[in-house]
Amino acid sequence: MTTAVKQEDDLIQVKQYITDKKGRKVAAIIEMEELKRLEELIENVADIKAIEGRKNEPGEDYETYSKKRKSKLSV
Repeated sequence: MTTAVKQEDDLIQVKQYITDKKGRKVAAIIEMEELKRLEELIENVADIKAIEGRKNEPGEDYETYSKKRKSKLSV
């Protein structure tokens, strides 16, 4: 299962590019708000990948988990 997180407004809004002597883009300047948005997007993608990586793990109902957790806390 592939995860797609792409929308038209997800494109990076670059304020200015920095180029080398040959005119190749080597860096970009973006607004701080854009940086924060990108950080959140990267975090969301990382969360989705972590969830996908665990989808084949065996499930456990809450009651069983709760009893196991309580027994570990009483030791």
